[in-house]
Amino acid sequence: MKNKRYIIVLITALIILLVGILAFNAKNKTYTDYINKVNEEEPLKDDTLIEEEKNLEEDNVLLKDNSIGIPILYYHSVFEDSKKDEVVIDTEKFREQMKYLKDNNYKTLTLDETYNYIKNNEKVPEKSVVITFDDGWIDNYDNAFPILKEFNFKATIFVIADLVDAHHLYLKSDQIKEMSDYGIEFGSHTLNHDNLLDISKEKRKKTLEESKVFLEKITQKPVISIAYPFGVYDQSVLKATNDLGYKLGFTTNKGWVNNKSELLELERVYVNGNAPIEVFKERISNPNYK
Repeated sequence: MKNKRYIIVLITALIILLVGILAFNAKNKTYTDYINKVNEEEPLKDDTLIEEEKNLEEDNVLLKDNSIGIPILYYHSVFEDSKKDEVVIDTEKFREQMKYLKDNNYKTLTLDETYNYIKNNEKVPEKSVVITFDDGWIDNYDNAFPILKEFNFKATIFVIADLVDAHHLYLKSDQIKEMSDYGIEFGSHTLNHDNLLDISKEKRKKTLEESKVFLEKITQKPVISIAYPFGVYDQSVLKATNDLGYKLGFTTNKGWVNNKSELLELERVYVNGNAPIEVFKERISNPNYK
């Protein structure tokens, strides 16, 4: 009797095991069939296919060559100025302008992109713009920088080197380093906002070279650009900047840059802090603006 019970238990266990194996195989077959079906419908993308899709997306961005031109905006100070000096723009008005650029699909260019656009005819997005600031005011960090980050925009700040860490209204070294690490670029505005036509050849070389080296030590990046103080320069200034390794020189001459622009004499679009948004819109959309 005892052996009979043992045999019954053993047979029952074998039946349960067999049913379990059959169920597992059926489930595994169903899962395998499902995976095969998915793979047939959506094959895995290899690197080539991914790259082709990326290129297709880029092809959908309207590009233009350097005969058409792009605006280089230039600002100075960004804060609420009770005196309403036109070189100062209210923070909210600056944000309004940046939001307009973002909402209308403008792309901000780096200095290298600008150089290659003019020099090598490398195409850029149709709605491209360059943003620059002169002097290196501390409100560029306090007010402009957060807005640039908000809209993921690039920009270049031209710094008066001798005022860094020396005057409370101007940028500090650690602020320059922080912005540079983020992606904001820096260029020279000489040592002390020097009029490059009113100083000797030796002093000119000193202010151009030392301001460049000063910024390179802070940012640990090459400094390739300069904005001429007061917008003044001549052929001797151009030669000096070229000899010292500057690739781009920014003037206060009115207009957009294109393939006819000289790399060391780039035109810019002045942003009057007191002008309405309609003036801003015209200047970034019409190379023949008033």
